[in-house]
Amino acid sequence: MIMRGYLELIRTAKVENVRLLERFYHWQNKNLTESSLPPAGTLYLTPTHLIFVNPAEKRETWVLLSHIGTVERSSILPAGCPLVIRCKTFLSLVFIISKDRDCHEVYSALLRIAQPSTFEELYCFSYNPGEGNFERSAGWNTFDIQFEYQRIGVPNRHWTLTKMNQNYDICDSYPQYLYVPTCASQKVLLGSAGFRSRGRLPVLSYLHPSTNAAICRCSQPLSGFSARCEEDEQMLACILRATPSSRTVWIIDTRPRLNAMANRATGKGYETEQNYVGMKVQFFSIENIHVMRSALNKLVEGAAFLTLGEIVMT
Repeated sequence: MIMRGYLELIRTAKVENVRLLERFYHWQNKNLTESSLPPAGTLYLTPTHLIFVNPAEKRETWVLLSHIGTVERSSILPAGCPLVIRCKTFLSLVFIISKDRDCHEVYSALLRIAQPSTFEELYCFSYNPGEGNFERSAGWNTFDIQFEYQRIGVPNRHWTLTKMNQNYDICDSYPQYLYVPTCASQKVLLGSAGFRSRGRLPVLSYLHPSTNAAICRCSQPLSGFSARCEEDEQMLACILRATPSSRTVWIIDTRPRLNAMANRATGKGYETEQNYVGMKVQFFSIENIHVMRSALNKLVEGAAFLTLGEIVMT
């Protein structure tokens, strides 16, 4: 059952006479007429999905609302009102809805449901699975982090499980169970976490089953221009000892060096090789998240929609 307040967001749950523009089709607005459109179908809006049913082709298109990135209304055309939906999965959909009022109702509902202003508005906080034990337990054990690490041979004599983050006190963006070098003491772990942005100390992400080569992840150090942390330096030394087949630990910093140097002015920065024995720092010159997101948006937009007045789906 769904809470009544959640259902009130959906004023129009079913819309008839809707057209879905297919992939690789190219129409200019002046040619978007009734005869040039694909067969009409029915659009359903539920608390979890947007569903388009095409009876002529006996096909259904399901879109998970949480996958929707943006929703746009284009100018009204002779054939109807275009509703443009771009998903985080790179799927782009264009629905031609015959009535402007229906298009507005679906548009408004999608904005509120697919992009809630607070996490309490998410569907999971309104869903009541009933009293069945299966419904209440289904899905909670789909992913077991301890089982996943056991598949790559961890824990072992070099790597161990720590529950220091069980209540997310150390790092709220890390899982409850972390795998760290066996030789790293509690003092070293806590000291390293305190020296890393948002407490993201170096932890194991992957271990090669035959070479024991390890991939660890962490955030940038709070080094500023000259700050050092003995525990953090010991932490990386422990990682080196946990990979006996290697004499060097490569610190891969995906940022451009210039960006990392600029962060020092804010009290952050990057590792100084002289302070970390057996370490080498390599910058990958990937721009920050804002630049990368802008580039991705331009790529998707260029592939899906050519110019204003044209609708192209890829």
